[in-house]
Amino acid sequence: MLSRFHFGVALCWVSILAAAVFLRFEDLASRPIHADEATGARITAQRMESGGTGFDPMHYHGPTQSRFAMTICHWRGENSWREMSKGTLRILPAIAGSLLVLLPFFWRKRIGDASTLLAAALLAGSPLLVYYSRMFIHEMLLTLFGLAAMLALAHRAPALITGTCIGLMFATKETFIISLIAWSAAGGLLLFEKGMPQWASIRALWNQHRVAIALAASSALLTAAFFYTDAFREPRGMLDAIRTFFVYETAGGHDKPISYYAKLFALPVKSGGAWWFGTPVILLAATACIHAFGKNPPPQARVIRFIATSVILHALAYSVIRYKNPWLACLPWAHVCVLAGFSLAGFSNRSKAIKAWIVAIAAISIVTQTVQSRHATGRLASDERNPFAYVPTRQDIEDLEPWLKKLQAIAPGQSIEPIAVIGNGYWPLPWVLRTFENTGYWQSPPPDLASMPIVLAMPEHAAAVAKELEATHQPLPRGLRAGVPVMLFVKRDLWQLWMQHDPR
Repeated sequence: MLSRFHFGVALCWVSILAAAVFLRFEDLASRPIHADEATGARITAQRMESGGTGFDPMHYHGPTQSRFAMTICHWRGENSWREMSKGTLRILPAIAGSLLVLLPFFWRKRIGDASTLLAAALLAGSPLLVYYSRMFIHEMLLTLFGLAAMLALAHRAPALITGTCIGLMFATKETFIISLIAWSAAGGLLLFEKGMPQWASIRALWNQHRVAIALAASSALLTAAFFYTDAFREPRGMLDAIRTFFVYETAGGHDKPISYYAKLFALPVKSGGAWWFGTPVILLAATACIHAFGKNPPPQARVIRFIATSVILHALAYSVIRYKNPWLACLPWAHVCVLAGFSLAGFSNRSKAIKAWIVAIAAISIVTQTVQSRHATGRLASDERNPFAYVPTRQDIEDLEPWLKKLQAIAPGQSIEPIAVIGNGYWPLPWVLRTFENTGYWQSPPPDLASMPIVLAMPEHAAAVAKELEATHQPLPRGLRAGVPVMLFVKRDLWQLWMQHDPR
């Protein structure tokens, strides 16, 4: 029979997990699909329809996302590009984000119930982690596998477990190498805590752990190879996985200053009628560090120092890299949440003032992070004033598909196809138009453009297309993304039918 204490701990875990699941799954399909989600969906559909992996080392990251998503799509009866739905695709990151919250539970005997519960609560309510647990991109899988690998390294888990987690990271996204370097450097720096280590001691350490290192490396490579080679059926996939570190191309327009992530988390900003900040979580993490590096450190001090050093190295690496966006910070921020949980390590030995400080900041952290999550996934889910909604898609463009179907319904004697899209940077339009079989994409207007019933022109071609279609089509402005308008042109006879049907 459970004691009252253990019942209370179990109830806390159930409550935290329930909150995490609710924040990640509630109304999951409501937000307009992001361009990166749409491209990920297209890759998943292509692999589903071809029956292979088809990894591209220059774009789009590793195959675990599409492999796991294919299973969920089949389970939901969505077996093609046209049948896919946002809600089904987003189940995968929502599951990953929910499992992420459970990871501290498996180390509660080493870390302590209080620290693991606080870490789990901060992971559960983090607006960054909640928001990207509701988006079909690779980041939440990487964060789940990455945090599992970090905790396995910190607590010296069996080598096969550690290696498998690292292999899953490798099979998810090439940025895993940043974390691997950060963890290796953090572990190396711990050797110098008591001064320069002697060569003999380094050699002894290597002899002690070389079998475990070999097992971890082997399991990592085999796990990654399983996914990149489509269960070892396409050996070239592993070569392409290595090539990606040399040939991968990033898209332009994402360069940010070195202070980008510091401002995103450390400095409170009011935007869209809400305050955005991660300052209390950072204060808790700093409190844990101060205690771990102080005179009377807690028993978990070495683990805390390892995680703290890893956080600093991650922050430096991602700040120096010019390519930046909010979701790249998911794994480093998960480290910070776990580190903040360690603020409760050795709690009983703290002074009353320090105890009051930690309890107050922990309560503020949990409440403010959860409130921000509700703003981020609610009314500001696809609003550029939300700092986590990076280049969000306008609802206006997602409403295009049902409107076109209504237009087709009132014109049974003629077709609204073919549909033409002119220009570049048009994603997620292919997702929006996926149910229309005759849709074409051109970088410049084709000669027979005036004969096409529906034309969508990207900003760089809008003026030229408007001039060419002036006598035959009705122009209607639409919004694709923040600062990216798209002009819709409807053939005049179709437009007249629509106006007679719905003169508003």
